[in-house]
This record gives sequence, C-alpha cells and structure tokens, in this order.
Amino acid sequence: MLCYQKIADKFYFSCLCFAIIIAIAAPISTAVTSVGCILMITTWLLSGKALLSLKIAYQQATGKIILIFFAWLIIGTIYAETSWHDKFDTLLSWKKLIYTFILLGLFYTEKWKNYFINSYIIFMGIASILGLILWLMNLVVREGAGHDAGIFMTNYATQSTAFIAALLGCIFLFHQTASRLKRYFLALAICLFIFNIFFISGARTAYLALPIAIIFAIGSLHSYKKLPIITVASICLLGLIASSHTLQQRVDEGIKEFKSYDTSPYISSIGVRVIFAKNTLEIIKQKPILGFGTSSFESVYGQYVAAHYQGWRALTTTDPHNIYLYVCLENGIIGLIIFLSYIFIALQQGLQQAFYGKIAASFLMAITVASLFNSYFKTFPEGHLLAFFIGILLANNKKASTEKIPYA
Repeated sequence: MLCYQKIADKFYFSCLCFAIIIAIAAPISTAVTSVGCILMITTWLLSGKALLSLKIAYQQATGKIILIFFAWLIIGTIYAETSWHDKFDTLLSWKKLIYTFILLGLFYTEKWKNYFINSYIIFMGIASILGLILWLMNLVVREGAGHDAGIFMTNYATQSTAFIAALLGCIFLFHQTASRLKRYFLALAICLFIFNIFFISGARTAYLALPIAIIFAIGSLHSYKKLPIITVASICLLGLIASSHTLQQRVDEGIKEFKSYDTSPYISSIGVRVIFAKNTLEIIKQKPILGFGTSSFESVYGQYVAAHYQGWRALTTTDPHNIYLYVCLENGIIGLIIFLSYIFIALQQGLQQAFYGKIAASFLMAITVASLFNSYFKTFPEGHLLAFFIGILLANNKKASTEKIPYA
C-alpha cells in the first residue's frame, strides 16, 4: 500500500508539472500543448486523486458555473441542425473549460501557484529578450501572416497575449516582494513586456486590453483608494502607447479599414469583423432566446451571407471574431447570460483571494476585453493559456490547510 501511494504521489507531482509546462507552451507550440494535455490527464487519472480534485473543483463557484455552461452547450447540440460530428467538434473546442475545472481541484496550495507564476514569468522574460533581439536584427523566424520580425510564437496576437499575462504577474509580484534585487528584475521585465507589446507586436486588441487590465490590477491591489496614482499611471502608459510607431501605424490602418468596410473592394481585418458583427446580430434576431444550437454558426451564417451578399462580404466563417456574438447565435441569450456569469464569478472569486487570484482576474479582464474582437476563449493558444491561468491561480480548497501535497 505504501509503495502504491508513492507511485501515485509521483503521478500527482507529474500532473502538476505538466500543467505548468502546458501553460508556458500554449502560446508557442500546439504540438507540445496537445501532448502535454494528454500526459496531464493521464497522470491525473493515475494519481488516485481524480475524484477528490473534482469534488474540490465543484465546491468552488467558478467550478459550478463551468459545469452549468457546459451542460447548456450539450443541450444546444440537441436542437442544432448539424451533423453529430460537427456537434462533437464544437464541444471539443470548449474543452479548455474542462481543463480549468480539473485544475481548480489541483493547484490549491500557494507553493504550487508560486512555482507556476515564477516559472511562467522567467520563461516569458527570456522570450521577450529573444523577441527584442529578433526585432533589432530584423529576423523573421516563422513564415506566414502575423509573423514579422520579432514574432516567434503562434502569431503576433498570441505573443502579445502571452506577454500581457506575464506583465500582470510581474505587477503583483513587484507589489508583494520586499527584495530590492527582485524588484529591479521585475521592473526590467515589465519594461521588456511593454516594449514587445506596443513596439514589436501589431496586435491592436492588446493596445486596448492591456491598459484596462493594468488599471484593473492596480485597482484590485489598492482597492481603488489610490485613484489619483492609478490615473497618473494610466496617462503615462497612454503617452508611451502614443509614441509607438507600430501602434500608430496599426491604429491608422484600422481607422481607414473601418471607414471603408462597406465600399472597399478588398477584404480587411477590421472591415471583415464589422461585416461579421452586423450579419451575426441580424441572424441572432431570428432566434434570440435559445439560439440555433451548438455547432450551428458556420452553416447558419453561410446561408445568410449567400442570400444577402456578393464578393468578399459573402465569405462564410466559423467565427465572428467576437466570442459574445458567437455564444449568443449558437446558444441564445440564455447561453450568453451563463457565459457572462462564468466571467463575473471567476472575476469575483479572484478578487476575493489575497494574491494569486487577482493575477488570474486581471488576465481574465484582459481576455474579456480582447474577446470583443477575437474569440480568445475558444482559440487554441489563447484559450489554453487562459484556461490554465484561471484553473491554476483561482484554485481554492479551504480544507487544504493541513493537507500535504507531494513534491517528488
């Protein structure tokens, strides 16, 4: 029995390590992330703590709302007029929420949360230096759209998102630590992340999401009592943003694309998003309460645009680049309310925690804003990164104070 317990503890330790590796790998490699998820689930099942961790996850408000939302997704497959293959694929695209649920029952000790956030920041700090070097040398290391000089992760938007998560972690660690040397390195890392996001990457969603997330983070640290300081910091950040040539260029392009979306003969990033949003809103009006069912978006949207448009405006899509419109079309207002409840409850649970939960809440706020223009909750790199951040840093077990977690 003792021998079995030691083996089970090894599997449990491995499961926690795989979870940390997945979070770090998610913005960089889909292959490593996919293999890591398989290994994490396997070692979790072999650890002998699967049922206990599920029970702990269910005791948390975030865990309960995840199950409710997933149950509504399953109900949505019943009335969706699509093949069961499509229904299953769509449910799988939401599996990141299941990972979050599992992790809520695993990472409830501060030591493992600390391992995770420090490992992530160190790795992303090295990544930011690499990005800066590639940018200075004008080297393109990955071919394809979204891979200019300095971009080596899945794409420029994913790289910005990964650095936003690390930057927010640095802000909280800077506030917590009393070590002058550690504060120096954290301040340096913050500068590197900001430079990468605003001067190297061209992700316009990050330009909006990061300032809001930083204000949210500082406010959660000081309970908004230091509003003047927060305001000054915000003005300084906006000044820095305004000085970025990359940002100015991308914003100017966005404004031109928005103004010409209805007349331009050429497809554009902003123009196509506006068309997606307008069409999706019109379709939602047809079945606002229940929606068209889980997995229905592509077929319903394709039929609508084929009947109303020609040229690039008639292009079909699987995603309107707005997670809230996507959920509302497929799962109706009821589904959207449940989904927004998940976000609200997760934010609330994070803010109620002393430290690590606030990091998760701040990053969730960034993704919530960015998802007005992208479906980051469902996309592979950002979706996995968010799922593991939320699951690891929000995990809570009030009965765990006397419980020991194995480390080897």
